[in-house]
Amino acid sequence: MLEKRDGQEEHEVREVLLVEDNLIDAQLIRRLLRRVSSAYYRITHVRTLNDAILSAEELTPDVILADLNLPDSRGTQTVTSLQTSYPDIPLVIVSAWEDEAISLRSVKAGAQDYLVKGHIDGANLHRVIRYAVERKRTELELVRLAHYDQLTSLPNRTLLRERVDHALARAMRAGTGVATLVLDMDRFKEINDMLGHEIGDKLLVEVAQRIRASVRDQDTVARLGGDEFAVVLEGVSEAKEVLPVIERIIDSLAEVTTIGGHEINSSTSVGIAMYPENGSNLSELLRAADLAMYQAKSSGRGRYQFFADAMQEEAQSRHALEWALRRAADKGEFQLVYQPQLCLRTGRIIGVEALIRWMNPTRGLLTPYHFIAGLEEFGLINEVGEWVLQTACEQIRRWHEMDFEPMRIGVNVSAQQFEDPMLIDKIQGALKQTKLPPEFLELELTESCLMSDPGQAGALLREIRKVGVRIAIDDFGTGYSSLTYLHDFPLNALKIDKNFVQSVESNDRGGPIANMIVGLGKNLGLDVIAEGVETEAQLEYLRQQGCDIAQGYLYARPESPEDLTPWLATNQHVSETHVRSVPVPKRDDETGT
Repeated sequence: MLEKRDGQEEHEVREVLLVEDNLIDAQLIRRLLRRVSSAYYRITHVRTLNDAILSAEELTPDVILADLNLPDSRGTQTVTSLQTSYPDIPLVIVSAWEDEAISLRSVKAGAQDYLVKGHIDGANLHRVIRYAVERKRTELELVRLAHYDQLTSLPNRTLLRERVDHALARAMRAGTGVATLVLDMDRFKEINDMLGHEIGDKLLVEVAQRIRASVRDQDTVARLGGDEFAVVLEGVSEAKEVLPVIERIIDSLAEVTTIGGHEINSSTSVGIAMYPENGSNLSELLRAADLAMYQAKSSGRGRYQFFADAMQEEAQSRHALEWALRRAADKGEFQLVYQPQLCLRTGRIIGVEALIRWMNPTRGLLTPYHFIAGLEEFGLINEVGEWVLQTACEQIRRWHEMDFEPMRIGVNVSAQQFEDPMLIDKIQGALKQTKLPPEFLELELTESCLMSDPGQAGALLREIRKVGVRIAIDDFGTGYSSLTYLHDFPLNALKIDKNFVQSVESNDRGGPIANMIVGLGKNLGLDVIAEGVETEAQLEYLRQQGCDIAQGYLYARPESPEDLTPWLATNQHVSETHVRSVPVPKRDDETGT
């Protein structure tokens, strides 16, 4: 604080709490501080430790000067007690004991410095006070950095752990409960990517403030990292006591937020774990609440879910799947099979589609239905997808070297792969390494993958087409393509979903939809490929409608390169009517493609 003294210039005013039972020593310290001209000290003098502790409710001194030897306290007990009552205030010991061991113990107990009576003057005392204040300020800043999140100023995991330990101890003594909430913002990555990290950071600050305003002062709100927060509610024993707080938080975070001129609609998924039912420490409670939160998120946005034992079993299954998939990627357990595509006008084999399988050591050969979602969830899809691209290009090049007629290779690209910033580089790398001309590679993407951000998708598709690679929309008719964007996208082919193909023989809508897709493709100048052709009747219907290409069990199952190579050799140079068909009934674990 600054204050004018005797009409002179402003001086820094420091409040000093002097804890000294010897009146002569106290008077001496007063005189020493009065001689300092650069600062003005306002001194409050007490003679006992108890008086100092009682004064803590009224005083907020800038520094404490205290003797170790008081009527009601001796040695480092004095330091410890003063630190407890004044945790943020620097403490300087002024003692008659000229003992290095005692001074070291005092500093270790929390004092900023140790002075010996009879060996100090005013300038020295002033300098020690100034340094003590600075050291304490630095110490508190380091504590803050270690215990608080720098962006939101909320407690971090370290401080959260300390507070939860204390909360659980209190709950155990009182026989009450504690609720631990894990909150995860919905769509935050999308907001961050679209509006930028600066807007994203400001949104996190706003979210932190709204959560803090939705709970009681005694409750703890912490940031766990990223867009994930935790709330600890003490004194609650039943779910119904937690519900009003959860609803306030969810409602608060559902309100539109305006940041930097952008109106942002956000929501939050919440998982709740209860002490002692769902865990006995922070790690167990956070793990349970996290599982519940993911369950809530999978059910929709802006929802909450209490932990249930079944979630633990599900989590164990997920962990086992993740471990197995990582092992599969490391040990080469994934395989590619290939299914031919035939031109319906000439009967020529114009391409093959590469399809991934997993040779699981215990379950046998698995189709993508059993593991693609896991690859995406555990962040493995880009790694495995790059292997698929490389392996498929290498295989089609081998077939080209066998003097077969040139064929294309179709490779599926997932939504996560399509968002990979290295996708173009990976495509070019695979073509360069395998020496495959780009026109023989066709990437297959789903409608939903392209329509999540049509503008960005269109730009990336044009980059892919510049490389010379073909592009097809897979499972066409099951998504929600806009005809405008369909016209603008640089596409080469549409693939009719197998469900429409396999229903053309019945009198439902499959036939008209397939017919419409064929007509749409023709009008846009695109090839139309029918997936899952299994019967001659389906084939004849598609041929009559003008469909260009077909693949399915009518011709061949997806086969390994070793098994498919003889088939290709047999059927490369014959007319369509003589192509060897393999009308095998569909197994439960396979699709028609």
